[in-house]
Amino acid sequence: MATASRSSSSQHWGNFLNGLESAFNWPKTFILFYSSTTAQKAMINTFVLNGIVFLGSIVFLETYYSRATHSLFGCAYADLVGFPMYIALLVINGKFYSKVAEKSLQVQNKNAPNASAGSVSNAVQSIAATVYTTIFYINCGVFASLLRSVPVIGVPLSFAMNCLIMSYYCFEYRWVYMGWPLEQRISYVEQHWSFFLGFGLPATFLTFFLSTLRSGALFPLVYPSYVIMAFLATPKASSPSGQPVASSVSSSSEFMLPNKIPAFLVVRKLNKLVIGVVRLVGGVRVESIMADKKDGIVKKDQ
Repeated sequence: MATASRSSSSQHWGNFLNGLESAFNWPKTFILFYSSTTAQKAMINTFVLNGIVFLGSIVFLETYYSRATHSLFGCAYADLVGFPMYIALLVINGKFYSKVAEKSLQVQNKNAPNASAGSVSNAVQSIAATVYTTIFYINCGVFASLLRSVPVIGVPLSFAMNCLIMSYYCFEYRWVYMGWPLEQRISYVEQHWSFFLGFGLPATFLTFFLSTLRSGALFPLVYPSYVIMAFLATPKASSPSGQPVASSVSSSSEFMLPNKIPAFLVVRKLNKLVIGVVRLVGGVRVESIMADKKDGIVKKDQ
């Protein structure tokens, strides 16, 4: 008999396809954009800033000013212009993403008051949440880059990890609204890894093989749509938690895969290391912020 810790490869394949299908839920996504002026304005602003201004500038500079003489302090013009714009747009884009997420939330919970939708922005904007989230994403990027440097299997491993990170990023607004702390969100991805591998595949495929700047310009154009799809999606577990899975002749002959993989184990270790350094350097001020975050997590779990 197969236990709840493992499921057949066919079950995981079905979950993968379910995630992939959820990431192609364009009809309902277009309907939401069509029915919401707020979402339309946010998408137009995102397209103008990232698609025309940012990506257009990068393509222009890389096309017409790509010679070795077109540099300043050893940096190409495209890098000198692109990276400051990239950092600035990370902040600006967040405001547009929040509007799309709040509208998606209202559509999914029509009976919920508008004040509840606003809690998405309030939670994300808190100091402690911002510190933790920033550390988490930096460490995710570092780990994915380290995986990419592994000989032979590095690129596939990094691509798969980026799929999980991409899925997490798309579902984050939904989980923040639900009051889930960071560890619960990470564990959920690990427990539904085959679904999230499929869900994150399309967006990762669009950005993984591009340069940092081009990827940073293209991603904001599709991310709002995947935020909507994340609100619409229903991840399926391979088997009910803590319950045995009935075996059969066909399942016993299949290759078994774990229902949970510790994909973010290294990221967790890096988080603890960085937070320890921040506490050591920041002193009392940072300790108070971390304490507030811990209290908030305890309240959410109660």
